[in-house]
Amino acid sequence: MYTPTSGTTRSGPLRQRRATTAPWRRAHGVAVALALALAAAACQPAVSAYTPRDPALRRLPLYFYPAADSTHTPRAFVFFFGNDVGFWEAHQELATRLAGNDYSVVGFDVKQFFGTLPDAPAARDSAFAASITPIIQRSRHELGADSLPVIIGGHSIGAEIALWTAAHAAPPGTVGVLALSPGMRSHLRVSMSDILNRGEPHEAGSFDVPAQIAASAPLLRVAIIRGGSDKYGYADSALIAAAPDRVRRFGVPFAGHSMKRLTLAGPVILRAMGYLLAPAATGAQSGR
Repeated sequence: MYTPTSGTTRSGPLRQRRATTAPWRRAHGVAVALALALAAAACQPAVSAYTPRDPALRRLPLYFYPAADSTHTPRAFVFFFGNDVGFWEAHQELATRLAGNDYSVVGFDVKQFFGTLPDAPAARDSAFAASITPIIQRSRHELGADSLPVIIGGHSIGAEIALWTAAHAAPPGTVGVLALSPGMRSHLRVSMSDILNRGEPHEAGSFDVPAQIAASAPLLRVAIIRGGSDKYGYADSALIAAAPDRVRRFGVPFAGHSMKRLTLAGPVILRAMGYLLAPAATGAQSGR
């Protein structure tokens, strides 16, 4: 019969320590749940009045915003990755503004899509690369944008995924990346640390964001949209240094990381779109 040693009895110090830590763990769990609930409440999901004809696209977390003026050809097709919350109200506002300025836009709730991928990093990378190009191409075809230049965009982790996609799975015709609030490191998943904004990932399968810029096509341009109070602004020097002749930073005064309001960011983003589509690059510089 097993006889517990000193310090391990049911009524001994070990049980007391567990009793002491249990309330802390419960409190921590409640705090995390509350933080997630508050984040969800602050970020209303996007909506789209457009229902794609392609049944495969209807099964995906995609949001379609055709160019508002159908009397002439749109300027470009924009495929936009949401952030760690999803594709939400602020992204819808941006997509609507772009559609009103002659861009055909499709938003992608990449957080939902990540839930369908394998867990192992290498398998996850391969599965995402194999899936995302056809998704972009079918979305582009749905809006009759096959002949238009492609801009891949995203916000926060979505911007980092956009840069990864441009380096590893860019569809033909991709000319630029619109990167709102990117950081230095990222991964093809949404973790609890991402949602709680606890820092950048370094686990197996994570990647260096500037390296994605360096690995992308030599003529592909990158526009970094950065809020004046965004704590990830420290990444900009490395992001620009990765390809200084084709990366430009556009600053948004008084804006933070979330870019929740387009009153200030909207005109800056439209200026950045012009840079991405301009006939000749003029080199890296601040858009302030």
